[in-house]
Amino acid sequence: MMNTLLKNLLICAGLLLTLAAQGQDLKNNPRLQERLLQVKLREIQKTLMLSDDKMKALTPIYKRYDNEITTIHKNRQVKGQGTNINNLTSEEADKLVVQQLDNAVKMSTVRKNYYSEFKTVLTPQQVMAMFRAEAQIRRRVMMEMRRRLENRTK
Repeated sequence: MMNTLLKNLLICAGLLLTLAAQGQDLKNNPRLQERLLQVKLREIQKTLMLSDDKMKALTPIYKRYDNEITTIHKNRQVKGQGTNINNLTSEEADKLVVQQLDNAVKMSTVRKNYYSEFKTVLTPQQVMAMFRAEAQIRRRVMMEMRRRLENRTK
């Protein structure tokens, strides 16, 4: 199971690197967006050990949820991406901090709004495990992307 998780995470990281290298965003590349979503769904199914029937019920809910979360992430990346904090004025830094805090509230609100929908398919414990798995996938993908980008610049 761990080898499959690692394999899927590497695939996801590769897809994200391809995306970054091509200067595209997920919104302009629906095929890539769908592939990333499928990787996430497979990992969630394996992590939570969900039956195919449960997965069929969860998938449309998760797709809507993921679309909202992805939109928030994309907005966050564009606004503060590549910003050297030492070169910011106090006003610019203040604006970025407020935007980051607003995005954190938006993320929390989306999760809270979808929690009741997720509970129609999953137990509260499974919802917690899904959120944890999702965070773990994001962390691993980001670590892999950083590693690959560092290797590319050497």
